[in-house]
Amino acid sequence: MKIERQTTDELILTEGSTAGLIVGAALVVGGAVVGYLLRQQSPYAVWIGLALSVIGIGIILFASSITVRADKKAGQLHYEKKRIVGAKNSSYAIGDVFRIETRKQWRVDNTSQDNQNMQQPQLVAQSVIVFKNGSELALDHQKTSSTTTVGGVALMSGQGAETALAAQVAQFLGVPFQEIMPPNMSSGMNVQF
Repeated sequence: MKIERQTTDELILTEGSTAGLIVGAALVVGGAVVGYLLRQQSPYAVWIGLALSVIGIGIILFASSITVRADKKAGQLHYEKKRIVGAKNSSYAIGDVFRIETRKQWRVDNTSQDNQNMQQPQLVAQSVIVFKNGSELALDHQKTSSTTTVGGVALMSGQGAETALAAQVAQFLGVPFQEIMPPNMSSGMNVQF
């Protein structure tokens, strides 16, 4: 999530970029090249190239960007989520916003090191707008923390910048901010600002 512009009456946030499209296109082209160039050396090269191309097409189709524009003068929150296969545009009253939340949870990622399967916990966070009627809108895509393993200890970096931006959005809208922490993380479960 990134603040594109902020004045006393307007806040514009964007999330996502062309990175998904670039990665998807690279996989499509790379898959075609691998399948074509290595088809004589291995009968599986065509299948591997095809699989890479299909994964690339999937990434292109599901890559999305989010734009949120809050206009205090008009009292409106405009939300737009774009994809190649469609877009969602909607407007809401700022007065209907209940709070902004950043939700963090643990997700287990299976990795293999030195022929051993290890379950590596990763911290996943996402900020959402919660409305008074209980509906929600994602402010950003889920973010996964980076993990560095030193011996048997995993060092994790959090999403401090994302949490700070979500708190800034809440302050701009004049609503509470809540950070929901997963069990066994830090000293508190819920921290309110």
